[in-house]
Amino acid sequence: MNKMILEDPPNPAVVISKKLTRIDLARNVKLPKQKTKALLTMMNGATTENLQVGKEVKILDYIEGREYTVILRSTENGKYHFGDGWSTMKNSLNLQEGEILSLYWDYRNQQFIII
Repeated sequence: MNKMILEDPPNPAVVISKKLTRIDLARNVKLPKQKTKALLTMMNGATTENLQVGKEVKILDYIEGREYTVILRSTENGKYHFGDGWSTMKNSLNLQEGEILSLYWDYRNQQFIII
């Protein structure tokens, strides 16, 4: 795993937080549209258009010492979600309905960090 680069406290402009719903846990987790769109400017090669095909991103969990690979996708109407890889991550973390998933975008290493 790459060395963690995390501001203290984390800059809210690079954090995505999502209260998980039953649908997020049964399917693909939907991400906050405006916050995710704002992060695209810090993601190498990511645009709403090319995310329709999907972009592989790493998500690091330093507490558990795990790394996950998920596919970040956008729909034609500009909504964002994690696709492939989300199921493995949610099951490994034993995520539950109502929990808050917070991800810090480490733009230096081009990866998310669970906070």
